[in-house]
Amino acid sequence: MKVKHSIIINCPIDEVFAFVTDLHNETRWQPEIKSVTLEGPLQTGSSFREIRVTFGRTYDWHFRITEFDPPHRITIDTINGTARYRGSRIFKAVEGGTKVTEIGELETPRFLYMFNPLFSQLSQRPLRRAYCRLKRLLEDQDSLV
Repeated sequence: MKVKHSIIINCPIDEVFAFVTDLHNETRWQPEIKSVTLEGPLQTGSSFREIRVTFGRTYDWHFRITEFDPPHRITIDTINGTARYRGSRIFKAVEGGTKVTEIGELETPRFLYMFNPLFSQLSQRPLRRAYCRLKRLLEDQDSLV
């Protein structure tokens, strides 16, 4: 199952990248994420654990950061979790702000392949909501305090 979403945030790329890649902020803009624990400094090779509730189920994921290129990209890959997920957040300076694009792929079991289009569609709504929330948080500077 593949996901992709982009949004323009009216803030400088360095500011957007810093906020998004501070994993402690994940719970502030992604309501499905309940906790994130980073093991070591944020860099290529670091790992983190994420507890998330999606569609009423709790998932415990352990990820490794496979690419960390400030302020342009962060890429993660599953170390341990319900299913394998690989994804990137790509940051691009644009006129008036920053374009953030999330692309990812969740490997589903073979017997569920036929449902991938449905799963992909169902995942878009919470993804859009999360990025709209991120945009509001970053564009309303008072909320960052």
